[in-house]
Amino acid sequence: MVLLPLRCVFWGSLLTAVHAEYTACREKQYPVNTQCCDLCPPGQKLVSDCTQTINTECTRCKEGEFLGTWNSERHCHQHKYCDPNLGLRVQREGTSETDTTCMCHEGLHCTSEACESCTVHSLCPPGLGVKQIATEVSDTICDPCPVGFFSNVSSALEKCHPWTRSPTSDESLGGDPHHHGDPACCPVGVRLCQKGGQGARK
Repeated sequence: MVLLPLRCVFWGSLLTAVHAEYTACREKQYPVNTQCCDLCPPGQKLVSDCTQTINTECTRCKEGEFLGTWNSERHCHQHKYCDPNLGLRVQREGTSETDTTCMCHEGLHCTSEACESCTVHSLCPPGLGVKQIATEVSDTICDPCPVGFFSNVSSALEKCHPWTRSPTSDESLGGDPHHHGDPACCPVGVRLCQKGGQGARK
């Protein structure tokens, strides 16, 4: 019955020694067997681990590859491909230490933070105006036209336009501001107003 506690003490001591050996490595080093080897710098990959007489051997990543951190990797990562069929183009070329950055062509925006594909900017339908124009990384933001404003087109650029009081009507502003206006009002620039907001432009 005494053997079991002794075995526990033995294995516990061994694990503690291994753990201490592992954590003893300095920053930018990694453990190999009973010693610590230097990590490869960014832009380089590991060729062979160090020994008691030879330092870690590293080599630079090939064209089109990169590694962005201190590492013990055997292989470099491929640069991202900005696929034009997905609406992408190169924003910044990759180096041996950085990945390629992609962006979308004009009129498109990224579908995710990683920008792996693009989609067409959304249009604000009639009754809604553009609150924020889309960018290469964000979609159009639409907002309902408030009372006294209108939008009668689908657009990714047009804001809501103000109505003006018809000079031939004593009726007050009202009705549905999200369509073509009420009979008492007409858009700025319209000379003659009819029922339903129709009129002849100046």
